[in-house]
Formats: sequence, structure tokens, C-alpha cells
Amino acid sequence: MKIFRLLNPKNASIFKKSLTAEQELSSMEAFNIWNSLRARYLSFETYQLFRNFVHDREFDLLLSQHQKHFQKQIKILESEASKFKVKVPDRPPEYLRTSVHIDAITDRMIFRKIFSDMLSELYLLSSAITTSTVNDNLRSHYMNFVKSHLTDYENLYKFGKLKGWVDVEPAFKTNKPGEREELATSEANHLWDHINIRYQQLQLTQIFMNFIHDQDFQLLLNRGLTRLQSQLKVLEREASKYEVPMPDKPPASQPANIDPEVMEDKFVFRTIFKGIEDAINLHIQATISTVRNDNLRTIFSKYLDDEFKMFNDLVRYGKLKGWAHKTPMYRKS
Repeated sequence: MKIFRLLNPKNASIFKKSLTAEQELSSMEAFNIWNSLRARYLSFETYQLFRNFVHDREFDLLLSQHQKHFQKQIKILESEASKFKVKVPDRPPEYLRTSVHIDAITDRMIFRKIFSDMLSELYLLSSAITTSTVNDNLRSHYMNFVKSHLTDYENLYKFGKLKGWVDVEPAFKTNKPGEREELATSEANHLWDHINIRYQQLQLTQIFMNFIHDQDFQLLLNRGLTRLQSQLKVLEREASKYEVPMPDKPPASQPANIDPEVMEDKFVFRTIFKGIEDAINLHIQATISTVRNDNLRTIFSKYLDDEFKMFNDLVRYGKLKGWAHKTPMYRKS
């Protein structure tokens, strides 16, 4: 069976039959619905309050756009909660308006508060993706939420940068004449981390390829290897441009003399799956803390999206093969 058919349920009836999880919910997914709704309600209420004190018209329009995205996500989460009979938090008031003027509440302060909240919420949404492994439809919603949230975060950051509200991190110094876009100290470290983790992933995957029995699983991992090699070329080029030291490269090939029967496909799958879970956190951190170099942040953001897609493919394939862990299920009352 071709891997394309396995990962595109519209084209594979066997995959449709294996995914009864659209009507199921794990206990963690029930919590994710409740927790995500709580966070979105709080964000919406916070925006309602702070917009009373915003002076900058463009800033107010930007926050209004965020609220529209929150409302759309709230409706989706409330629908999912209703479908699975999950208890939901109290909703915020419909309006929160005041004519009181407080000089101490400046646009810069409001920006910094909302910017900080958006960072925390991004981790919450990312965790909801990696812990929603039973209901594919719900995980798809969270992936869309993260894309929307990252776009809002990007627009908010760029607006704050234009206004001079963003803190300037120390630059990564070299003896080379400065580029148009400098590199911050943390960005240099993220660049090194991303190269290093890909070297590790590349070496580990090459070792595992010697033991995999399932041909479709081999195709899936080969696709991952191609992606890693392509990303490494870009990251190595960026590191060279900014004179960031690079870690040692792994061997060109990894022959193994261990009996292939000792290494089960299920063990390989679960090891790689855990590695991608850990890599997602690294990508999130790099994306949100790369605030000086816009080009590098775009690269990290794209790779985060790639990582989510690979994670999603592995979840679906692991369930199809029976390799995924069985998590506690949520029982409707």
C-alpha cells in the first residue's frame, strides 16, 4: 500500500475504516478543550478591557482582528465540547466598556502584556496538538489555531517593533562586517540547536533504516530524511553567513551489525515519535524568541509547520499500524 494512500484518507478506504476516533475523545483531549476555552475566554476578556485604554487607532484595529480570530476558535471549541459533553468554563461578559481614562495604562504597556500572553498561549496550543492523538479532527483544529496564532503574533510583533515597544536583545558579535539584519545572542544559539538536533535526527533515522521491516514506514522515514537534509542546507548556510560555530556532522553512513529481528518497527516508531514531540518544543521556542532577525524567524516558523505535519502523519500512521500508545479515554456522562 502506498504511503500517499495511507496518509490521505479520502483516497484510502482502509484508512477510513481504521479511524473511528472522530467519535472518540481521550481524557487529555477533554482537558485540552476545557483549558483552551478557558484561555481563549480570558484572552477575549483581556482584550475587551485593554481596548478601552488604547490610544493608537492602528493598534486598536490590530487587537480587533485578534478578537475576531478568538471568537471563531471559541465557536469551534464550544461545538466540540457540546458534541462530547465536556464541561466548559463560564463565558466572559458580552461587553466590557468604561469611559475612565488612566494615564498610567499606556499603549506600550498594553502591547507588552498582550505580547507576553500570546507567548504563553502558543505553548498551550502546541501542547494541545501533541497531546491530542486520538481525535484527528480536534488535532486538526489545534493545528489551524496555531497557524492563526503565529500570524497574529507575527503581526503584533512587527507592529510593536515599528513603534519601538520591543526590547532589543544583545547582538551576536563577530569580526565580520555587519549584515543588514543582525543576529541576536539567543538566535545564534537557536541556529546551533536546530543544526545539532537535525544531525542527531539524521544519524538516528539512518541507523533505524537498517532495521525497519514495514515498507510504508520506510517510505515515510525516507521522506523525513529528505526533509532533514533540505533543512540542514538552509540552516548551515545561515550559520556560515553569521559565523555561528557548527557542531560536528554525523557519519555519512551508519551500517549496523545487530540482528534486525531484535529491533521492532513499533519501538522505532515510538522512539522517532518522541523525538519529534521534543523537537516541536525546540521549534516553538526558536520561533517566538527570534525577534531581531526576520528572515531567520520565517525559516523557524516554516520548519515548525513542517514538524507539525510530520507529527500528524506519524500519529495517523501509528494508529493504523497499532503502534500508538493507548491513552485513557473520556467517557461522556
